[in-house]
Order: sequence, then C-alpha cells, then structure tokens
Amino acid sequence: MTAPELSALQRRLNIAESRPGEDWLVLVENVPEWPEGARPPAEAPHAAHAGAPFSYEASQGHPRLTEALVKREHEVSASRLADESHILVTAGGMHAIGLLLRDLAGQGYRKAVHATPVFCGVRDSMRAAGIRNKALPLTGTSDDLALLRSECTEPTVVYVNLPHNPTGEVLRPGYLDVLATLAERPDVHVVYDAVYDSFDFGPDRCPTPVDLAVSEPGLTIVNSVSKNYGRPGDRIGWIVAAEENIRRLVPRLEWEAVSINGRAQLDAVAAISRGNTELVEAVRAGRAAYLTHSRGLAAAGPLPLGGTQLWLDLGVEDIERFADFALERHHLVLTTSANYAPVLPGRIRFPTGVPAQLMRRGLTAIHQALEDWKTNDGKGTGDHGDSR
Repeated sequence: MTAPELSALQRRLNIAESRPGEDWLVLVENVPEWPEGARPPAEAPHAAHAGAPFSYEASQGHPRLTEALVKREHEVSASRLADESHILVTAGGMHAIGLLLRDLAGQGYRKAVHATPVFCGVRDSMRAAGIRNKALPLTGTSDDLALLRSECTEPTVVYVNLPHNPTGEVLRPGYLDVLATLAERPDVHVVYDAVYDSFDFGPDRCPTPVDLAVSEPGLTIVNSVSKNYGRPGDRIGWIVAAEENIRRLVPRLEWEAVSINGRAQLDAVAAISRGNTELVEAVRAGRAAYLTHSRGLAAAGPLPLGGTQLWLDLGVEDIERFADFALERHHLVLTTSANYAPVLPGRIRFPTGVPAQLMRRGLTAIHQALEDWKTNDGKGTGDHGDSR
C-alpha cells in the first residue's frame, strides 16, 4: 500500500486556513449544525467529569454510556433484544469500522464488497487491514442478493452504509431479507454502517436492524455521535453486535487503545439522553431550503430520502479543476467526488444540515462560479497542477 496523501478536500481547506484574512465560504462538512440557540452545552454537568482524566474507563465503555446506548437503540431502532453485552464504545465511527475490519482480517477475510461510491476513508481502512475492496452496482433492493451471492466465493465482508454517504439512499423493508440471508452464511460478514440513521425522511422509515445484529453473529452495526448528534469533536462511536463478537472485540480495543476518553463518554451520555430532535429538524429545514433556493441551478433535482448531504452533478467534466477554480476566484471550498471511490465525474457533496442563510449563499456562489467557469472556458486563476 502506498503512503497516504492529503485528500483534495484537505488540500483546499489548508489553502483557506493559510489565508485567514479572506472571506471563505466553506461548504464541505456533512456533519449537521445545531440551530442557533438549540446547541446543547459542550460538557455534561456530572461530578464524574472531575476525575475522568485521572483513570482509565472500562475497555468496553463507561457503564453509563453503554446503558444510554441500549436505551437509544430500543427507542430509535425499535430493538427488543439489545442490552449492554451487545455494545462496545469506540473512538468514533471510523475507529469502529477499522477495529472491526482488523478483527475480520484476523479471521481470514481478504475481500470486501460495497456500493458505488464509498467514502475513501472506508476503502482505505479495508486496504490497511489487508482486505481488497470491490465496488458493485448495488441498488438497495432485493435484486442485490444474486449479485452479492456471486461475489462471495471466499470469506467476504459486505459493507452496507444506509442512509448512504453521499447519495442519501435509505434502508427499505425488503432489504432486511437480503441482509439476513447474507448474515447467515459462515463465509460472509455484513458490516452495517448506520452513522446517519437519525436522518431517514422516507414515509416508511425502516429502523437500523439492531436485533438482527445482536442475534446473528454474521452482521455487525457501527454508529457514531458525530453525525447523529452533531458532535464530531467527541470522537465517540459504538458497535452493536452479538455477544460473542463483542467479547472478541473488547480485547482488541484494549491492546490497541486501552480505553476511550472518559470525559467524552460522559458528554455523549448527556447528548444521547437529551436527544437530537432539533438537529434532525434542522436538516429537514435545510432540505426544504435547498428546494426553495436551488431553482435555476442545473444540478437541482429530487431530494434523496435520507442523509445530511446531496450528491450533486454540476455537469462539469473536470470537477477537480472546477473546484480549484471556485476556490481561487470565488473563495468557495467544495467537497468533490475525489473524496469517494470510485471517482464519479462532475459530482460534489453539498450539505443540507446548514442554516438557510448559508444554504442560500452557497447555492448562489456555486451558480456564479459555474457561470464564470463557462465564460472563462474553464480557465481559472492559480495553479491547478496538483489537483487530484
């Protein structure tokens, strides 16, 4: 595996941060923003905070947090079976994915399949664990089963992310049979990434299959407070799995990280107990604002049923050159399809969890940059030579 490089997104953010006196419009983050006046306090008012930095927490997680997560899964995911023995606290969703992939590699899994596109961080975690990845044209319907069966000719990880980043596709009731059928196979392990599961706006929302995970060792769920509770700085995630899987993962987490930050875990207890209704409604409002303000934008189209972002096709052949052009001429920082694999031409990820005013400014700026791009025949100022 080649040495990792800074992403195109991070390179553009670094440029903006190196020029702090300039007015930048940053539209890169798919972590939803709490509405003004609704953001919860940064720290949970709990006496245990004072002593948290001076001791290790249990490797499986602080008991108050595992208890809160069980309650959350009962309420949000309609679970009847989950208890504390099915929960493992991690240092964020990506840590949960990496930890699980390393464990599966240790069990002999060397292949992973996933939908198109997939976040590059997930792909790179697969490769870092020694697992080769393959993108498939999955549809999120029962038709996927035949294709997935044909691909699982050796121990195979099936990575499923619903609601999907970045397309916003959601779990549909008919897909539960696909997941259950795959999870029953001894040579398949389904990794179900549910880090956006609060943001399913479909009329027939299908909860994350927590009870399938706790009863079937062939399926494991990863989740996070970053997206679902708008708290990426806490770096708190969790795994939901059958008890035997948790028993195997806890020692791995112990020797990799000992335990997870105790103060952050207590903050997560407060955040989860408080709930995220205002945050979910803010994203709903952002989706409505997009429909209002995107009229006339070529990329405008029907909204996906879920997620905290839109996967917009700007109709630009070289989206990386356009993003550099927009950065230099319009002070606009965008997330392009280079953040995903395989790279799909012309696409950007546009956030819906932002205030309506920022939404309006962002859409106007994109429209102006596109018009400028056409007028200048794609010739911007600045050096685009290292765009990737």
